[in-house]
Amino acid sequence: MIHVFHGEEEFGKSEAIATLKRSISDDPSLIDINVTVLEGRSVTAREIQHHGDVPPFLGDYRLVVVTDLLARLSAGKHKEGEAAGGGLEEWLIAYLRTVPTSTHLVLAESKTLPAKHRVLALVTSLGDEGDARLFSPPALKGGELAQWVEQRATAKRFRLAAGVATDLANFIGPNLRLLDSEIDKLGLYALNRPVTKEDVRLLVPYAQEANIFDMVDALGNRETSKALRLLAQLYNEGAHPLYLLTMIVRQFRILLQTKELSSQGLNKDAVAQRLGLHPFPAGKALIQAQRYSQQQLVRIYDRLLDTDAAIKTGRMEAGLALYLLVVELARA
Repeated sequence: MIHVFHGEEEFGKSEAIATLKRSISDDPSLIDINVTVLEGRSVTAREIQHHGDVPPFLGDYRLVVVTDLLARLSAGKHKEGEAAGGGLEEWLIAYLRTVPTSTHLVLAESKTLPAKHRVLALVTSLGDEGDARLFSPPALKGGELAQWVEQRATAKRFRLAAGVATDLANFIGPNLRLLDSEIDKLGLYALNRPVTKEDVRLLVPYAQEANIFDMVDALGNRETSKALRLLAQLYNEGAHPLYLLTMIVRQFRILLQTKELSSQGLNKDAVAQRLGLHPFPAGKALIQAQRYSQQQLVRIYDRLLDTDAAIKTGRMEAGLALYLLVVELARA
């Protein structure tokens, strides 16, 4: 059978390949013997055919995975005359029709293929012997990602309290591998009870960062009591004052950079890419930056650095310095 797995979402793709591996045999030693992974950017036609035509050892099926071969062909990097038919792509299209039924040949592509790609069209036309799948992350908008979190937790027999799936989707975004890992961590922590929002705040690093965003929101809105309440909450969750100061400094540095980039006309996605941020914090930063002038952000950033120096030189105790700083920034 021929499989084309393509798209930017690697987690689902790797799971699909893992499922094929498990279908080969219940014996792990036979799986290792009957699985071959080839690097498509350097593989030759002879190597593909050799591994594709080899009969399975003590089993019914054999799995051959070729990574990013079609991207290489699209870029024109194959050697002319490398295979019969005027090139590797022509050879591949001919060979796919002759792959033994005992072989699962997977063409795993890290990018999305055009809908009219010749190989994609061929595999689609093979009916039951062809498996063409696009792997793209669920969208954050419209609740698709939160729905994925719910379904994933249910499959693992973990229960999520109301709003937990949405929080995880917002905090982590469409990184399904990381989401899956956090679901495991939260589910094992909660054991026989539902995972709560408090569990997420306690255990998920992105949630603590979101609390920093909320506190900076409160500072920007001159909400002193809310900022102090969030500061106390972070303390209670075990955050060290120097860690909190570092995060606040980082946040205002992001606001400075975001202010500059937005003045150049960059949107959220462009800002996120330029600063190496997830789109969620980038969007929050764009909103927060609008509450400050460039001069205000520079003055605040300088004040933060002064506080950092005062703590590290012993001029002020860390907790008191951070408390006074939050009050000062909220009233600025």
